[in-house]
Parts: sequence; C-alpha cells; structure tokens
Amino acid sequence: MPLCLSLDKLKCQKKRAELKLKAAEAFKRSEYMMAAEMYTVAMELGPSSDDYATLLANRSLCLLRLENGTMALKDATLCRMMRPNWPKACYRQGAAFMRLKDYEKACEAFADGLKLDPKAVDIENALREATAMKT
Repeated sequence: MPLCLSLDKLKCQKKRAELKLKAAEAFKRSEYMMAAEMYTVAMELGPSSDDYATLLANRSLCLLRLENGTMALKDATLCRMMRPNWPKACYRQGAAFMRLKDYEKACEAFADGLKLDPKAVDIENALREATAMKT
C-alpha cells in the first residue's frame, strides 16, 4: 500500500522531493546503497507520481554502481515500459545489459536510445563499446 494514502498529496510531494534530494546527495558521496534505499522509499510514496520513471532510472544507476546488474536491469526495464520514448531509460537498460555481459541486448537498447536522441554522445559511445564487446 502506497504511503501517500495516509498523507495528503502536498505533504507527499514534499516528502518525495526531500528524499530525491537526499538520495542525490548520498549518490554524490558514493553512498550508493543509501541512495538506492531513499529512491525506494520515494517510490513507495506512490507509484503514480509523475517522476516515478526518474526514480527508477536513478535507482538503476545506484544498483549498477553496486554491481547488481540483475536488479538494475529490472528497474531499467520498468523505466522503459513507463517512458518508452525516453533516451535515458534506454541508456540505463543498455548499461545494465553491459553489466550482465549481454552485449547483443545492450546494443539494441543503446541503438533504441540513439534513435530517440541521435545527438546523444554518451549513448553513441556506449553503443560503440557494446558493439566492440560483442565481436
């Protein structure tokens, strides 16, 4: 049950924003587990929030830094389902596939991201790296 059912909407939004900020600060300090936990709590405040996909993408990155490719892929895949036209979601999914050494699927995810944003240098570089690992 989402925590927001017991809080009013404004308090819930404020709490989510506070958690996102604290999670970002923890991430900057390389405290990836703490950041992931804060993103999780923020998501528990309500799955219908507009920024839920962003929270998933951010937690996916934390999980990648913790070398947990399987969980990072779950978050990235859900993120892509929620926002299929978001290049960052494709990038996160590709990065998770790279962690899992599934270079073929990584190439597909990065290629999808590049179709959405042809000028994304980071996605282009990631695709180049995945392609090189594939061969």
